[in-house]
Amino acid sequence: MRLDHLEKVREVSERNLNCLKRTLIWNMDHDILFFRISSNTIPFASHPKMSLNWRDELGDQLRSVGDVIMGRIRISMHPGQYVVLNSNRREVVESSVAELKYHADLLDSMGVDGYIQIHVGSSQGGKKEGLRRFQENFYLLPENVMKRLAIENDDRVYTVNDCLDLWDVLRTPVVFDNLHHDLNNNGESLEDALRMVRNTWKGNRPMTDYSSQEKGERPGVHASTLSISHFLDYVKRVDNVDVMLEIKDKEKSALRAVEILKEIGKLD
Repeated sequence: MRLDHLEKVREVSERNLNCLKRTLIWNMDHDILFFRISSNTIPFASHPKMSLNWRDELGDQLRSVGDVIMGRIRISMHPGQYVVLNSNRREVVESSVAELKYHADLLDSMGVDGYIQIHVGSSQGGKKEGLRRFQENFYLLPENVMKRLAIENDDRVYTVNDCLDLWDVLRTPVVFDNLHHDLNNNGESLEDALRMVRNTWKGNRPMTDYSSQEKGERPGVHASTLSISHFLDYVKRVDNVDVMLEIKDKEKSALRAVEILKEIGKLD
């Protein structure tokens, strides 16, 4: 698909929104009540040459999706690896701000709550300098992005404690990723890390990412399918959180996870 074929862009966007609506309804029918909307829902939305006024032209369809979500399913979004708010390259920061604005505008157009989670990002110049750039560039964001942004710990550089340092200044809630925490932490247990993270959600249920390590792959590669024993151990150690499965076979594992949670009385 090419950006200069605007009718094609609109056609794909309409098809994506129809698919999203059907997916949300299917999820609710199967008790899957936490869902991550694809960043590719509106193709090229943040491109500087994008001329389709998608918010107005697709407004009815966007609101229709929002009506399905409203009060029944929790939503998040997670932009890809090219969103690096703390990059030391100005063009990357500018494109990241534009992409984050698209995500917030999409959720606003649907009329729904939802968080946009990102990693802290670059560590060029050292971790301290990376955190400083993140704080500085945060104030380049539009207000509708600021109020939706959440920060996730990563598996190599920025720990839960680093994300908490940003929360102290920016009040951006922290999404806890268990696999990343296993690989990159400051010595705190899962329970202690989650307790600290919970305070950033101001009494609301924390959003968490869950996966296990894929055997035979480099550290940090998500599992292809749900490890029942690992998942059981995890959910027995956590309470009152929303769990996003980052498992490669997607709904197959999600359905099994729902069964497990029902069996142990922890699906709510």
